[in-house]
Amino acid sequence: MIASVYHFLREEYEFTKSVAEPNCDLSHLGDITRRTAEATGVSMKTVQRILKEEKELPSCSSNFTSPMKKRRKRDSKIEIDNFTADVVRSTIQNFHVIHKEIPTLAKLKTVLNEKNGFDGCIETVRQLLLKLGYKWRKTENNRKILTERHDIQMWRLKFLKKMSEYRSQVRAIVYTDESYVLSTHVRNNTWAQKKESKAFLKKISTGTRFILVHAGTKDGYIENASLIYKANSTAGDYHSNMSYDNYVKWLNEKLLPNLSPRSVIVLDNASYHNTRTEKLPTSATKKADMQQWLRDKGIAFEQSLLKLELYDIIKKHKDEHITYKIDDFIKSKGFDVIRLPPYHPELNAIENIWGIVKNYIASKNIEQNMTNMDRLIFESLNRVTSETWQKTCAHVEKIEKEYLKYVDLDFEFIINLGNDSDESESGIEFDSDLCNLSF
Repeated sequence: MIASVYHFLREEYEFTKSVAEPNCDLSHLGDITRRTAEATGVSMKTVQRILKEEKELPSCSSNFTSPMKKRRKRDSKIEIDNFTADVVRSTIQNFHVIHKEIPTLAKLKTVLNEKNGFDGCIETVRQLLLKLGYKWRKTENNRKILTERHDIQMWRLKFLKKMSEYRSQVRAIVYTDESYVLSTHVRNNTWAQKKESKAFLKKISTGTRFILVHAGTKDGYIENASLIYKANSTAGDYHSNMSYDNYVKWLNEKLLPNLSPRSVIVLDNASYHNTRTEKLPTSATKKADMQQWLRDKGIAFEQSLLKLELYDIIKKHKDEHITYKIDDFIKSKGFDVIRLPPYHPELNAIENIWGIVKNYIASKNIEQNMTNMDRLIFESLNRVTSETWQKTCAHVEKIEKEYLKYVDLDFEFIINLGNDSDESESGIEFDSDLCNLSF
């Protein structure tokens, strides 16, 4: 509507200025205000505000500014880290299993505020659920609800079963991950003791990005496995500062030589972990190549099938034949790989270790420079003891058991999308394999 007002005013000005006085002072032309308000359906006050802007323009030829260009982008209210994912999933389950109550988005927002300091709006909660792997679908009464994606449910279930198998074999579970910290990393409300108590503020510049790569088990860090280096750029996601070749070099030189036999390495789904061993057929692949791929995989097909029919068979078998170079490399060294399900950082113990490391750095980073950051990184890593690793890994194992405990419950988790007083008529549906955690 604002755009219509501006467009109409411009047309009115062009006409009126052609017959107005040379000084171009149009503030006295009340008929423009009236005609614009009637034509666009906005209030006279809004049109008067726009006229005031015209009067303050540096010249008669200047254009109106767009209100949208001045609007400040709203800051993100919450990050999806392992703690946040824990809180959201456990809160959803606790409402049903423990409190026997149907939650609403408003109630979820309240609990997130209490447990995680969340201060966003209900729409932000809705977006958070979408980012955690939920999707929209319609119910029989044509209402929209959020339900967890089936592929993520299956990925999580397969992961949990495989982890249970590895643990029963008493094999070492090695948690690996890459993270980063900026040289300007501080807490928002940090106070430092430097001659006298005074707050120190984060520098305006982004600073230098340090990439951290490490691994650990319930017994502590893997010896000599740490990799710390300064990134070439702070632009974009920190994963862009690591490549497949660099990651393989770290595996070959630092991690794998220091692992106990038959260790199991936990990987997330970073892009450089997902370099495939072979390119899979697509709908644009030649028919002969499709047929050859099916033969190589031992998948039966009739020679008379059309290309479209061949691709339909390939799509049904694609997922089971996806292999990754990283996995093949690790397995060639005598170790196994297990990949985390998407949106589940809480199942990777080293995520908690990164949180401890970054919190310590943020509380001590007074100088906010590269020299001081080097010292703080090593200092913070050394402060994490084997006891901390043991407690963190025990907590992750507890989460795994809770996920499995509720995987076959015969009811649905429903979250009301409407007002608290209208709980019986609308909802968000979640599957019952969500975990019940304590914080």
